Amino acid sequence: MGQLSDDEEMIILGHIIADGVTDKALQNDLLDHYCCFIEEILLTGADFESAYKTAFQAITPNGMHEIQEELYFILNHKQQTIMKRTIYFAGFLTVFCISTVIMFKTMHWPGASVLFLIAFLLVIATAIILFSSSIKHWKSHTAGYNVRVIAGFLAALLISVGAIFKSLHYPTAGAQIVAGVLLLNLVFLPMFFYHLYRGELINTAKINN
Repeated sequence: MGQLSDDEEMIILGHIIADGVTDKALQNDLLDHYCCFIEEILLTGADFESAYKTAFQAITPNGMHEIQEELYFILNHKQQTIMKRTIYFAGFLTVFCISTVIMFKTMHWPGASVLFLIAFLLVIATAIILFSSSIKHWKSHTAGYNVRVIAGFLAALLISVGAIFKSLHYPTAGAQIVAGVLLLNLVFLPMFFYHLYRGELINTAKINN
């Protein structure tokens, strides 16, 4: 079996780290796997560069960060399930309150102001829960995912606090709402829908293959 040099192993490790893998144990496991795969290809007479490209394309065609995210999900499946149930329940209550507020406001029924405050407090609580869950495992996600989380959290916080300030006639309400909407429309939503689009492309490619 062809033996890789220390410099070649460092090149492989650098690629693993650059592709978003931050877990040290996973880095070492992937490095061993790539090295074994590449050394097998080198036996056929291929050069390191072509063997290197073939290995990465064969083992992780969609990028290594996907492996880390799948590993994180497996190790934290129970916690993820509880967290998702909490988030879905909080999201349901939020949407329920907001839709009820619209009805109360339209019909000029009493209690609309109280429901308005409750709805946006629930938005803030849900945003904090999501952000807290993400921040605990910050290094397990890609930089793009982390930027999207921060943008979404700040947008929800600014819009909700701004709306509450507006209802109470406090200053800076308009500025907070505008800043929140700009973050939502120019940062969070483009990144969020690009992520969905990229995921669909990957799934389509898998089905076609």
